[in-house]
Amino acid sequence: MAHDEKDNELLSNIKNSILEMQSQMQSTYSNLSNIKLIGESHDKTVKIIMSATYEFEDIEIDTNALKEGVKEFKWRIREAWKELSKKIQETTQRKTLELLQGMNIPDEIRNIGTEGKGDREE
Repeated sequence: MAHDEKDNELLSNIKNSILEMQSQMQSTYSNLSNIKLIGESHDKTVKIIMSATYEFEDIEIDTNALKEGVKEFKWRIREAWKELSKKIQETTQRKTLELLQGMNIPDEIRNIGTEGKGDREE
């Protein structure tokens, strides 16, 4: 195969891989928007519900959350928000890793940065 043909084939494979990645990323983002997560205060009197794409769904506040005053109420909201943010981050990371592991990347693209490295002295 001529050098130009090989380069054109590689460029075509790269372009197709990028288009496939974009499609899979859009699908993953869409799936994340359907995942509902809940962050709760330690005593479960405050619950914040959002999608994994940070779209607000709802907030639930038990009347007991207000009994100890504004300072404690704000603390409960912070707790729920902190837990929810951690869950969203973990979910997003997990889904992104699943996406990357499931991608069909041709070997000639996968090996672009590694070709010839074994021949050089570091």
